[in-house]
Amino acid sequence: MSEVGYCTLDDLRRALREAGLPGDAEQDPQIAVDAITAETEPLQRRLKRHFYEPNGIDEASEVTIPTEPKTRDDEESIQTGGVSLSGEPVTPKTWQGPYTRIQLGRNYAKEINKLLVQGEGGSYTDWVTSDEYSGGQWPDAVGEDYFLRINNGGVSQLYIDSENFLDEDGEPIVDSFANVVYVDFDYGHEGIPQAVRRAVALRAGAELVEDAVIEIPSNATVYNIETKAEEMREKADELLEEYGGKYADD
Repeated sequence: MSEVGYCTLDDLRRALREAGLPGDAEQDPQIAVDAITAETEPLQRRLKRHFYEPNGIDEASEVTIPTEPKTRDDEESIQTGGVSLSGEPVTPKTWQGPYTRIQLGRNYAKEINKLLVQGEGGSYTDWVTSDEYSGGQWPDAVGEDYFLRINNGGVSQLYIDSENFLDEDGEPIVDSFANVVYVDFDYGHEGIPQAVRRAVALRAGAELVEDAVIEIPSNATVYNIETKAEEMREKADELLEEYGGKYADD
């Protein structure tokens, strides 16, 4: 699958014109497309989310717009309620009754595909396919062995019944709660918000300006070009504030 982008060439042209620059991104469209895709992947990491358009975008003939959720698998640890002076494992920290929880590495989780949980003897069981365990989405699956809950801003948390980690005497059945869960899940936000499209276009436009890919007015100085590119990046950060992130290195 080719690299995807969160905006179109028309979005990029509009961003350049709004910045008082020529909106001509057609001299070498592939360079413009590469700039868009190069700015998309860092945004996914920084915001910890993925956007997609199930039906694509009509004007995006040159850019591959994502049309479906993505999949991710992570190794996770269970938070514990304290430190054992004896060095023995302590019990899981709980929220909402007996449930412990894990914040997933990406927002807007849609479905748990695999949930490998360590049990007695160090073996792992996939709770999704096993007949011994059940779970699903909040609130319907409350009371079952696990459930997925999506909070404000798409923050995704997996709740697991902590009693599955304890024996009849309430003692842990695992040697450690580190890396006892492996979770594979689909995630993504249906629809690419206009603010996200504009932010990607502005960042891609700033890259083209600095690389002198577009024609710069003859009276523009190097200082003005650098300032213009920086202004475009600052505007992109402003647009992303409501999503809790900006373009910065992890």
